[in-house]
Amino acid sequence: MIYTLNDLLVKMGAPEAGEKGRMCWHYFDKVAQEIAGFAEIRLIDGGHCLIAELQRLRHNYEDDAGTVHPAYTESFYLHAEKTGDRYKVTKVAFDGEEYSQPQKSIIELGLSIFHARALEISILMVEQTFNKQDILNPVIDEYPHFKGVPVHVKNVLKKETWGTVIPFRPRAELRV
Repeated sequence: MIYTLNDLLVKMGAPEAGEKGRMCWHYFDKVAQEIAGFAEIRLIDGGHCLIAELQRLRHNYEDDAGTVHPAYTESFYLHAEKTGDRYKVTKVAFDGEEYSQPQKSIIELGLSIFHARALEISILMVEQTFNKQDILNPVIDEYPHFKGVPVHVKNVLKKETWGTVIPFRPRAELRV
């Protein structure tokens, strides 16, 4: 199947990858102390090839048959080559199934899978960026009466229980 670069990137959820030449997302598993998921889109050989890869480790994953796997790796790989001003998808592989010279329906399914999974990885990455200190230095919950309150808020409540800073901007005067 033949696509424009922009069509492929939009379907994968990363149209800006065309300008940057590469985009990647990843998140960290603090228990295993390793990267638990990553997604990457890159243009190589001066834009002649487009590669998209994704891997994500899932724990206690239940497959379509109802079997629970203690650890399961979701995967995705796409290779497209430039022919003229368009890209031909020559290979798609996801979750252990590989398709050489794939049909349009398989390509579209693969692009949708990549988009959904890369979005999940991106969300987890952003959450970890905001909670980086909690990931690096986990805190034992010494105040269970703050149940449901995020750890970083509990830390503030424990240290500074005397007040809260609220941003203030004066109102414009009313003219009658």
